[in-house]
Amino acid sequence: MAGWTVICERCGALEQLDHAGWCCPRCGAVWVITGSDSLDPARLFPSERSLWRYEQVLPVSRADAVSLGEGMTPLIPGELSGHPVWFKLDFLLPTGSFKDRGASLLVSHLHRLGYRRLVVDSSGNAAAALAGYCAAAGIGCHVFAPAVTSPAKLAQARAYGARVTLVEGSREQVAAAAQRAAATDPAAAYASHNWHPVFIEGTKTWLLEVWEQLGGRFPAACFLPVGGGSLLVGARRACQALPGPYPALIAAQPQACAPLVEALARGAADVTPVVPAPTLAEGARIAAPPRGRQMLAAIRGSGGWAEAIEEDLLIDTVRQLWRQGLYVEPTAALGAAAFRQALTHRGPLPEGEVVIVLTGSGLKTGTRRIK
Repeated sequence: MAGWTVICERCGALEQLDHAGWCCPRCGAVWVITGSDSLDPARLFPSERSLWRYEQVLPVSRADAVSLGEGMTPLIPGELSGHPVWFKLDFLLPTGSFKDRGASLLVSHLHRLGYRRLVVDSSGNAAAALAGYCAAAGIGCHVFAPAVTSPAKLAQARAYGARVTLVEGSREQVAAAAQRAAATDPAAAYASHNWHPVFIEGTKTWLLEVWEQLGGRFPAACFLPVGGGSLLVGARRACQALPGPYPALIAAQPQACAPLVEALARGAADVTPVVPAPTLAEGARIAAPPRGRQMLAAIRGSGGWAEAIEEDLLIDTVRQLWRQGLYVEPTAALGAAAFRQALTHRGPLPEGEVVIVLTGSGLKTGTRRIK
């Protein structure tokens, strides 16, 4: 789309978005996207209740949208540890997770460019989202997933018609297998939620919605689960579109896999890969997130921080959310657990309203591992 470019965060290579691949061809680093970054609330589409109401700051036009009605999820009042909070219910999106936001934009973009098949690597939610939107677009989808992925999530991708290939090994080995498959098929694109810059442009809409739902202002703080970082980096992109003051962004990772927490503790400019341990928060078990540099910049630029969550606290938080009628999967409860942990260990939090993003439905994993 005219006016949208990408720049390599490492070597500075510049490319037009429509001619760019999923990473920099010179050095292999991730792209940073630039385009129509200023949102004029007076130019929103009042009758459009999906994320496409923000067309003016999206790299795909509404005319090219592959949509299942994603966006405008409820923002409801709740309580955690005796404190009032707002819950953003992104687990109510069409395929059951916040990944629908990025999937809608990315599938729309690649479909517009003429690709007939998308190759995806995912531990579950992104596979389901991208498979669902490929089905809506009438194009093929090949999912590469870790062999340990939740069977229910893979069943959902298969139900949409996706071909699923299980890969033994690390998350990075799964991505490499998907990249090789896409490279051998000229009609296919590697549609990575962890790499492609267009995916971020979809995920940023959760915070644009919160701004509207709070009457034209941002909350003081947002607590959100972080694995590959699209929700976090998307939040930073949303802040670029509107005037402040801006929220502190607090990233929540499982203690079993917390590269952001370690990098912040070291004062590093980028993350260093960690050796992940088993965790119920399987959606955040990404040991070497490609967008690590952007994620750290988003946290530091907002005055936020990162929390590493032990399994016992995560399980207890999942139960607390369920008992408020919020049936989420364990990964989705990381932000809520981080809020509870911060109340106990950090002292005073930013003064004002707090938003906690609930990212994935419990219907994907059920109660089988919560005892």
